[in-house]
Amino acid sequence: MADLAEVQQLELLCQAFYGGGGKEEQNEAHKVLLPLVNNPENMPRLQAVLAHSSNLQALLFASSGLMNLFTRYWGQISDKQKEETRNFLLNYLYQRSADLLHNAHEILGHLIRLLCRIVKLSWFEDVDKAKLTQEMQPKIGSHMSRLRRVAFSFRDIALPSILKVAVKTLQQFDAGAIRVPNEEEETRLLKQVLQLALNCLSFDFMGTMADDTTDEQNTVMIPQGWSEFREETFPRMFFSLYNACWHKTPHRPRVECARLCLSCLVLISAFRRSFFETTAIRNKYMGELILGTFQIIKTRTGLSDDMCYHEFCRLIGKVNTSHHLSELCASEPFREFPQHLFDFTMESLKSWQRMPNSKHYLLGVWAHMISPLLFYKQRVPKDLELYIERITAAFIMSRMCVAEAIAEDSDNCDWESPLNNEVLRQEQLEVLSQLARCRYTKTARMVHDLFEETKAKAQSGEMNRKVFEEKITWLVYLIGALVGSNWTGRLPDVHVEDASSETVQMANAGLSKLVLTLIEETKCEGTPEALELAFLYFLDQFRKLFIGQFARTLDSPSAFATALGAADDKAIVATLVSKIGFNLQHRVNMPECIKKSMDLLFEFVAGVHIVHWISRAPELIVTGRLLLETPTGAYFLTNHCSAEFKFLSMRRYSRLRTTYYLTLGTLLFYQQQKTTVSFEQFVQPMDAIFLSLWQQTDEGRNPASIRNPLCRDPLIGLVRDLRGLSFASGLSSTYTVLFDWLMSPWKKINGTTRMAIFSWAADAWWDDAEVLVPLLKFIADFVDNRGGNRIHFVESSANGIRLFKEASSVVLKYGNRILQKQDFSDPYKEKYKGMAVALQILSNIIRGSYCHYEVFEVYGDTVLNDSLRLALQMCLAIPQDDLMAYLKSLGAVYSFLEVATESFMQNILELPPAHLAQLLRCVEDGLCAQETVLMLSCATLGNFVEFIFKYRNSEEKEGEAVRAFLEAQPGSLPRMLQLIFQLLMTGQLPNLFSISGVLLGLILLQENEYLKLKQQIIEQQIECKRPQVEGFFTALMLNIEEDLETANKDKFMRNLYHFAHDIRKSTRVHLINSSLLLEWQVERKLDLQG
Repeated sequence: MADLAEVQQLELLCQAFYGGGGKEEQNEAHKVLLPLVNNPENMPRLQAVLAHSSNLQALLFASSGLMNLFTRYWGQISDKQKEETRNFLLNYLYQRSADLLHNAHEILGHLIRLLCRIVKLSWFEDVDKAKLTQEMQPKIGSHMSRLRRVAFSFRDIALPSILKVAVKTLQQFDAGAIRVPNEEEETRLLKQVLQLALNCLSFDFMGTMADDTTDEQNTVMIPQGWSEFREETFPRMFFSLYNACWHKTPHRPRVECARLCLSCLVLISAFRRSFFETTAIRNKYMGELILGTFQIIKTRTGLSDDMCYHEFCRLIGKVNTSHHLSELCASEPFREFPQHLFDFTMESLKSWQRMPNSKHYLLGVWAHMISPLLFYKQRVPKDLELYIERITAAFIMSRMCVAEAIAEDSDNCDWESPLNNEVLRQEQLEVLSQLARCRYTKTARMVHDLFEETKAKAQSGEMNRKVFEEKITWLVYLIGALVGSNWTGRLPDVHVEDASSETVQMANAGLSKLVLTLIEETKCEGTPEALELAFLYFLDQFRKLFIGQFARTLDSPSAFATALGAADDKAIVATLVSKIGFNLQHRVNMPECIKKSMDLLFEFVAGVHIVHWISRAPELIVTGRLLLETPTGAYFLTNHCSAEFKFLSMRRYSRLRTTYYLTLGTLLFYQQQKTTVSFEQFVQPMDAIFLSLWQQTDEGRNPASIRNPLCRDPLIGLVRDLRGLSFASGLSSTYTVLFDWLMSPWKKINGTTRMAIFSWAADAWWDDAEVLVPLLKFIADFVDNRGGNRIHFVESSANGIRLFKEASSVVLKYGNRILQKQDFSDPYKEKYKGMAVALQILSNIIRGSYCHYEVFEVYGDTVLNDSLRLALQMCLAIPQDDLMAYLKSLGAVYSFLEVATESFMQNILELPPAHLAQLLRCVEDGLCAQETVLMLSCATLGNFVEFIFKYRNSEEKEGEAVRAFLEAQPGSLPRMLQLIFQLLMTGQLPNLFSISGVLLGLILLQENEYLKLKQQIIEQQIECKRPQVEGFFTALMLNIEEDLETANKDKFMRNLYHFAHDIRKSTRVHLINSSLLLEWQVERKLDLQG
């Protein structure tokens, strides 16, 4: 190590180098210092400067020099030197970081970055630590369940201590025990500690949050053992800190710290109910939250700041939704709370320009009180109903102000119009629908008057067109929300006299008539899309109301229809569906309008409503059958391909064709004998397309000519239409109609079936995903038996075999071609999507159980073997990382492997052992995936293990194939055994029944490996726990025979349940699980690299 004299000399040189002397001195210093940062052997000298110098220029030079050396010469530095430098930096920062923070924070930053650089580069150098990096920053395809295991371990081991330190520090701040001379530094410290507490409370304790794109947690599932956060002093401390942020330094308030305090309180108010041991403890906690929010409302502390205002609105909303109204009313601080909250809400609604999205939380508080008012009317604060009525009116008027402001000066508005944001708009309408239930008729009358006033002003010229359109659009939405709020699943008996019910019914009819009249008046080209979307929202809500009113009037004339000015209920149905048809014909320049119109038509046709009565049995209302009784329904069925429906000829609406024909197919198959349209009439336009495709192939003599570009769009449209019809044919009777049409020889095309044309199309268009994927999706649904109730052929019929051959012909034509292609600009779109659907086709056929596969072997037909061989090749052609990256779309791989291993293990064992091991690695990764794939992987592995166990000693060819695999891949099954035990001990298997048979088979097949794994787990325990863990393993195999009979597996299942429960309770086992997983992951990585 350099002596002190050398350190002092370096200090002088650094002063000269950083500008302390003349130009000549600076150049001389540069010549001496430059070699120090270009030679790794000089690292001890630089460390000596850090250790013994207090000169800022010298410290800056030494830290920068070490950063340069470690970055440029990492491979030349010994592991010992790296570890010594890391430890030196940790000790140095521990001892001197406080001084550096105040005197040289730039140098502190250099040293921290140097430490981080060393640690990061060390991770990549060590296999175990490199895996940890991949866990923390996963590349595409990594499993969420693996990340969850890391998070759970962190939650149980480290997170409680971190939160305790943060809370203790905040308590010291609150008590004034922490004082930093520099006020700005104190604020920074407080902010960091509050952020740390917020991060801890925001943790996904159960691993069930879908994503982190929202700041809302409905319930914080805080662990039961964190009892110190159950005391009412915990929220009180945050309220105290919030007030201190504004009052302690009034000349310079700590705004960000105040916001963090409120954010923490939002999460605290969402603690799960079961976290509190008794109701009394929870009520004290709730009282503290109400008291704190009440004081802020009363004094308006900090609410001038927008972010604090927003967080405070969230806090009020969360306190309300986390507690029942009866609990709030029983709290002493709540007595004066509603009056002040009402004043605050009205004040906020008047300032509608400020933080408009925050108002939703305030309105939600009042909406949440509506239903309990019916049960606690005598126990709630007085005037609560009046408050809600006035707030509802103020909210409606605020929407009118918003509409006027946006219409007059939309370019200068710094907030988005709710009319253009469906999520925001829906939130506001849902709140209104709840608020309006309190004194409904008064609210309905107010909206009615506003609607008429707005129309009158527009007609007289007092209101310009843009303002009118904006306001009337809002009013249509508001009427839809009001009408929808009156739909409930329970209706009073028609014979019960209810004057208030009649009043509400007439109010609804009056509001609905306003909108229905406006719809007729705006059937012109100039209607804005926003208003059309508002009409569709209203129609959807009105549909629900109408079903209830229809049920009321089944046995009596419809007063509701009369109030609307309609002749009867059928006229109302015709009016609703006519508007949808009008949109599909004339609103093709409004994509969102077309989509929502299609969805609404489907809901109307396919909707099934159960209407409950008070004094008689529930009634089932199928709205599609109502439509069949009107001329509008017949018009749709007879003119579905008419040029009037312009969207059918537009490529951007191509995907909607499936929904369109699903809707019309459902309508067609409803009591077909009662309709005036037969199936043959309905499919005539499709037959015309089949005939044109046939003619394009020179009447079948040149199938490849179907590749003509003129055939492309008609073919895509045809298969999308047929997929919709296939979706609609969910019953055996309706499926038979569709099957006979597609699979029967057709004289017009020389006895060829219509399905045969799809085989030609697959062979010609195999490389065009936009053609093939819709085609394959149609085939996949057409062969799907849907639980065994859809496709039913008599035993003597060959229809099952015919269906298999036609479908597999499409798969073989496509699959053999796509596997030959190597270069893809977008593998997912061009390759994986099609392959996934092809695999789904074969899975659906095998699972359908309507084809006798023995027939193929008897008659020497290789189509079954060819299909299975191709499917396995497609599974093997998908790289493992890509399979995990597109797991949702490529889940068909696991579906196919499950059915294939159940019925065709002989074919699978014909694969080379290396390929078979690759399939097992897919199953390994599937065991760590989400639940659906996990269950399929368990079933696949179970089928595989049972087959191996059954034939391991057999002299037949199956036995030879089994032994060949075990000899060539001796590590596959032991690795499975190790992984399953790791998943068991971390609780990552939601269904032990699904894995019990697999685990028993692996233990019996790999007894020596099981004993080694058992001993490894036992030895990793502390001495006093080893006998206990050994007892768990002994109990696991107690009374278990060496067979896989059902009775033996049932005994093992019971033993496994107790084993999993007991071993998870061992803390040491929990801690060593990560090492077991890591060992499996390292082996897995080496296998993939090999």
